Amino acid sequence: MEDRFENWKQPEIIDGKPTEYGWIVRHKENFQLGRETDIGAFCYINAKNGVVIEDEVQIGSHSSIYSVSTIDNKEAKVVLKKNCRIGSHSVVMPGVTIGENSVIGAFSFVNKDIPDNVLAYGVPAKIAKRKIPLFKIHWDDDDVRSVSSSIQRGSDWACGPNVEEFEKLISKYTGRKFAAVFNSGTSALHALLIALGIGKDDEIIVPSFSFIATANAPLFVGAKPVFADIEEETYGLDPDDVRKKITCRTKAIMPMHYGGGVSCKIKELKSIADEKGIPLIEDAAESFGARLDGQAAGTFGDAAMFSFCQTKVFTSGEGGCIITDSEDIYQKLKLLRSHGRTEDMKYISLGYNFRMADCIAALGISQIKKVDSLIRIRREKAEFFKKALRNIEDIVVPEPKNNIHHVYQEFPIRIKSGENMRNALKEYLGRRGIGTRVSFPPIHLSHYYKNVLGYSDRLENTEKIASAALTLPLYPDLSEDEISYIAQEIKNFYGK
Repeated sequence: MEDRFENWKQPEIIDGKPTEYGWIVRHKENFQLGRETDIGAFCYINAKNGVVIEDEVQIGSHSSIYSVSTIDNKEAKVVLKKNCRIGSHSVVMPGVTIGENSVIGAFSFVNKDIPDNVLAYGVPAKIAKRKIPLFKIHWDDDDVRSVSSSIQRGSDWACGPNVEEFEKLISKYTGRKFAAVFNSGTSALHALLIALGIGKDDEIIVPSFSFIATANAPLFVGAKPVFADIEEETYGLDPDDVRKKITCRTKAIMPMHYGGGVSCKIKELKSIADEKGIPLIEDAAESFGARLDGQAAGTFGDAAMFSFCQTKVFTSGEGGCIITDSEDIYQKLKLLRSHGRTEDMKYISLGYNFRMADCIAALGISQIKKVDSLIRIRREKAEFFKKALRNIEDIVVPEPKNNIHHVYQEFPIRIKSGENMRNALKEYLGRRGIGTRVSFPPIHLSHYYKNVLGYSDRLENTEKIASAALTLPLYPDLSEDEISYIAQEIKNFYGK
């Protein structure tokens, strides 16, 4: 479908007369009505100085919206932003903007702006509680059209033309010769280890400060993940500890680029891998678009994995890919993701069903085309966030060096006073409607690795950093007002 609102029909509006639904508009020439709106009976809208009602707004019955006041003669435009809700018998006064997704309780009198994502009520209306999620997906009508076009084609939903086009766009963006997409980043890592010939009794050096898939992938192929500690600047693998963990069974080193940055020691790790004659695999799940000294994350090693899960800089909902300059690896990956089947439908090896669906690739195409804009917005919001938090003594904000182009897939802070204070802050913010996350609990201390697999590593930096780290919300649609609210609540927690 070209327009998700195509079946919605605006009611006929005659100035000063009730619509078919029983609500009235004055000065209709200054009235702008969005799509899929729902306005209750006996509502009155005076649009003399402009009233804008955006898409999917709901207004309860007997409510009044004034762009000109009969109380103090104030005249100013009123804006009700997308998907806000106004309870019945409420009054909205001139000059007010009610934010996206906000809810105004019944019988409220709104005479001041209401920000996005809050509940407000009363006379005058006051904010009861904000709801700021840890992340929110940015999407637009181009995404909808792209997916719809794939579906409407009516064929090749599993292995359609969008898969190849998506791969070409990834390859072009990163500068690598080959890109193979998968149904998840985890599947992509699994397939890559098989393609590299890694198997039973082999070892792969990995960080414990990562999403658990980084360590699980070696187990999928019968290999052993060996944990090395991290450095404190970018939270990447520490080359000194990596050297200590290398044995005759080490078949790969797999660092992770954390939170949208690039491991500052990645070149040193590549030198170690080359010296030992083993591949360097970049887990770049969080860092599409990031660069170190102008070189893209994912292009330092023999191959790299990106994730397109919903929290990432751009997303296809689920999905992942491997990029490489090796045609041999690329050809093996294509067989592994689709049952060992060649393009002429011959089954020549063992494979899996790791394919990305065509409509998912279509979404990836639409999203990657705006990735530079999304990165720019994230970087701008991160700078605003850092300024808002910089004077809080107990907090360390991310401050990447100038040679790192950070994309801020996450906005992690560190609490100097440690885990107890970090946990208390997390709980405090949660009570105020602010989503946070601990990224990442050390893998080697998880129940499965510690109690089932018997890992007993002591990783000093990993444990210190993980116990103090807290990820705050950061996404393209996060407003500066919401960032200020988060910063102020953190200041309130510290009594400032």
